[in-house]
Amino acid sequence: MTTEIRRKDRVMKTSREMEILLEEAEIGRLAVATKDGPYVVPVNYLFFGGNIYFHSALSGRKVESIRTDARVCFLVDQVGPQVIYEQKCGVSQIYKSVICFGKAEFVEDMIERRAMLERIVQKYLPASLSMDEQNIRMTAVVKIVIERMSGKVHDFSPSHTVVFNRFHPTQSTEGQQPPVK
Repeated sequence: MTTEIRRKDRVMKTSREMEILLEEAEIGRLAVATKDGPYVVPVNYLFFGGNIYFHSALSGRKVESIRTDARVCFLVDQVGPQVIYEQKCGVSQIYKSVICFGKAEFVEDMIERRAMLERIVQKYLPASLSMDEQNIRMTAVVKIVIERMSGKVHDFSPSHTVVFNRFHPTQSTEGQQPPVK
């Protein structure tokens, strides 16, 4: 089942826009199918060479789910403030998001596994760390081969006024553009 994005005005216009968010976002959310239904888990990840990589223990719910059904969904987002403006219900959210659909596969080649683990670690910890061979053997690296993706963005505009809320208690920035994380 493929559904068209309803809000055409919020569709990211280019694949490069989506790739930039995939490169910059801190955490991704991996969705897999289990025998008990959908399962979503946050993961540290790397977008590299048009694919998504993440590491995991060698066993567990997500690993077993991928072994059973390689189809996955992966989401990244950057959430900005809530805003008020003169349309529809008058409240909205500033955001960017990309959702990817693809197939997950385990990286078995130890040279590629080491390289991807090093790149993942460098994304989060720029200082170099040496990787022990034992740790590499005991860590799964999963590659998601993206089959399709889409992105949405709701940018801040002069007609928006940032509002206080319990999750983001920031100052009101009427007429100013707040950063999206």
